[in-house]
Amino acid sequence: MSFKNELLEMRSQIAVILGLITTGIIIFFLTDLSYLQTERIVTGTSSEGKAVPAITFTADIPFAERRNLTADEIKMAKTAWTYFENNWNSETGLADSVSGFHFTTLWDTSSYLLGLISAHKLEIISDDNFHNRMTKALDSLAKIPLYNDELPNKAYDTKSLSMTDYQNKPSDTGTGWSAIDIGRLFVPFNVIMYEYSQYTPKVREIISRWDFSRMFINGQLFGVTYKNGIEQLNQEGRLGYEEYVSKSFALLGFDISEAYNYLDHTGLVEIEGVEVPVDIRSSARFGAHTYALSEPYILDGLEFGWDYFSNEFSYRIYLAQEKRWENTGILTAVTETALNEDPFFTYNTVFGEGKPWACLTSEGLESSKWRTLSTKAIFGWNSLYDTEYTEMLLEKTLQLATDKNGFYAGTYESDGRINSVTTCNTNGVILEALCYRKFGPFLRIQGKGNNK
Repeated sequence: MSFKNELLEMRSQIAVILGLITTGIIIFFLTDLSYLQTERIVTGTSSEGKAVPAITFTADIPFAERRNLTADEIKMAKTAWTYFENNWNSETGLADSVSGFHFTTLWDTSSYLLGLISAHKLEIISDDNFHNRMTKALDSLAKIPLYNDELPNKAYDTKSLSMTDYQNKPSDTGTGWSAIDIGRLFVPFNVIMYEYSQYTPKVREIISRWDFSRMFINGQLFGVTYKNGIEQLNQEGRLGYEEYVSKSFALLGFDISEAYNYLDHTGLVEIEGVEVPVDIRSSARFGAHTYALSEPYILDGLEFGWDYFSNEFSYRIYLAQEKRWENTGILTAVTETALNEDPFFTYNTVFGEGKPWACLTSEGLESSKWRTLSTKAIFGWNSLYDTEYTEMLLEKTLQLATDKNGFYAGTYESDGRINSVTTCNTNGVILEALCYRKFGPFLRIQGKGNNK
């Protein structure tokens, strides 16, 4: 093959590499450079001119090393994959978000696609199976109906591809779009374009249908909620989630300059002796609940390999959970999760709505009885950090494997009952975590001395 032809074959990879370089430049200029001082102290000012607390960065974080999977870990990966063997719709190529519930969001679809890629990289599915599934999923994403002919709806039926509400009731109008969910979908899109360039034209076809003019405004992310004939356009994203999805948008050239600013709305709250980063925007004033929990930080590590700030913030979120166990004897790994009983979904937080260890619904209802030890959080932290605590947590997942639907979502803290719901997100994240254990993050070029 001539050099010219080789260059043409590599054009999508080159585009992604240039995107990564561009993202690095954006991150560099958005980051307060005072961390270059010997003391490793950072200060900042919010958009309202308020000073944010100084942050002393941790010198020695116990990162886990890359290595081959053990026989037990390969078995775990195969167990997680059974969820997608038994909860996949062959007509559309999409996976159900919860076993037996023919429904998905873009967040869940992203977990499936990244789980699919992980299974392929770990060689637990064949090339033919991988390409059949990837082709069908992308073909469906290219023809799903869009909310207001703008952007993907918040939820879809995985059999019919029709827009639905969160109860999977068909909706001709749709219920709006989530910038955070769309940003998560751009993670597998970026991975696909970089590692499976034959699908780049299909990804371009999917995205070219979408109108982003109302989603990106002055460097911020906006989402739409449509209910009872009324549409609301609101700024979307809080600390952790906002910065995480901004990275995938930046790789495709979108302006996320405000959304990516870690210090703009950040405060520190002492929890279990750890100063935990929290979003200082109140729900009463800004119209959205704030959750400091594991999910966005784990995904940032598994998929991007963290940046300077998320590296520190992630470790503090993790460490507060380890310290809670040391202080109380209660094993803790909290994040957003589906439940097998009412209210069926909750945000189990390190800090939420002004309270440590709050368990909240998206409507703001709270109850400690919803707190669970999360399976996906355990796998995520165990692959990211090498500590006795993460190993202790992993032992607790052995009872949570099923024969046909992967891993259960976790166990209830109050009485040890199994949270016996099996989900796309839990099993997709498990596959990501095990893939990271061997290969490192999806969207970071690995080299000598770059092992996190």
